[in-house]
Amino acid sequence: MAELRFSFTFLCRSCFASGFLGAAEPPTTCPSCGGTRLVVDDDVLSLCIAHLDCDSFYASIEKRDNPELANKPVMVGGKTRGVVAAACYEARKYGVRSAMPTFQAKKRCPHITIIKPRMDHYVSVSRQIRQMMHDLTPLVEPLSIDEAFLDLSGTQTLHKASPAEMLMRLQQRIKQEIGITVSVGLASNKSLAKLASDQDKPDGFFVLSDKHARRWLAPRPVSTIYGIGKSAAKRLTDAGYHSCDDIVRTDVKQLTPLLGKQALFIQNLAKGIDNRRISTERETKSVSSETTFDRDYSHEDDLIPILERQAQRVSRRLKAQALQGNVINLKLKNAQFKTISRRKTIANPTDKAHEIFTIARDLLLKELNPAKSWRLLGVGVDGFGSAPQMDDFLKQMDDKGLRKDKLEQALDDVYAKFGDKTIFSGRQLKKPLK
Repeated sequence: MAELRFSFTFLCRSCFASGFLGAAEPPTTCPSCGGTRLVVDDDVLSLCIAHLDCDSFYASIEKRDNPELANKPVMVGGKTRGVVAAACYEARKYGVRSAMPTFQAKKRCPHITIIKPRMDHYVSVSRQIRQMMHDLTPLVEPLSIDEAFLDLSGTQTLHKASPAEMLMRLQQRIKQEIGITVSVGLASNKSLAKLASDQDKPDGFFVLSDKHARRWLAPRPVSTIYGIGKSAAKRLTDAGYHSCDDIVRTDVKQLTPLLGKQALFIQNLAKGIDNRRISTERETKSVSSETTFDRDYSHEDDLIPILERQAQRVSRRLKAQALQGNVINLKLKNAQFKTISRRKTIANPTDKAHEIFTIARDLLLKELNPAKSWRLLGVGVDGFGSAPQMDDFLKQMDDKGLRKDKLEQALDDVYAKFGDKTIFSGRQLKKPLK
């Protein structure tokens, strides 16, 4: 009896060879280089929507910068208090996860190395990776500092290669030039691509085609769906809808009381259907900086220097993104973990550190009381819009304001050339910077 043979489409992550193989079983080795890093899927050469996610981004950068940490459990976050901002994969083996309180992380992994976040450094690396994405396609939609959607529908014509091959080459380039790994999900839409990128980490490449999507999604919990919030997922599970298949098999009218106008949209997501396009105009909603302290503070001599440093960080990030905002936000968390927020709207949008600091300081001073102590302080700016024309803006400023702006510009020039730890104000030198 003749052996039953099928045709399998493959792409090799090692040598980028691609093609079709006739075999009884899916191939496990590349016919060109003998490598085992094969992606086998009928649609691997035609799908063009991708989600790229940096693997344990902050921790990976710290390990890259300090090779002695290579095989050690590492987390980025507060050293004594605060939460885990990122945990490497060695740390995750002990149950350490992002957003976990630091004390819990230390309980689970007593020998973990804890590193204070260096946000400006991470942003700089993120920009390098973002530029590499734009070298492939202009259709890039950032989700956060370490992940983005890409539409590579024009790749075959532009680069003379399939979207999948160009994504694999991008992975290789990031690893060689940046020194970290990224995972890629490839599909026909954003929802499936986002789910796919989580399936093969780290340094993964996972394809989720339409023909397999519904069956793949069916047994998974409703919380899996990209685009459904925690509260909506809880409403569904409380009502007895636990899996994606439960949602798909239900009349959408029964889902409407739980999900409102989003009922049909979420049901379609559970089927693997998502018509959202890649948006290159994703807005930055706010820019902020916050610090969790090693101990509680209540006096302005302790808090004001930290606030000034935070205002400077926020200002640099605003300027780097060419943003100005007219809403200044202050965030405080007390010893009982209760968070309060205060905000002030100003007439003219700003990116100036001295203005952000002055307004935030006034908000802070109103909250200070010897009987109150604080474990976290943060400042942020939002309300982004078009800035006033410079000539009109200057007419509204007094000489003192102009002098402060000129001084700040001079400081920015120094920071850009020598780093942000070269010049400090007198109040910052009175207190160690947090």
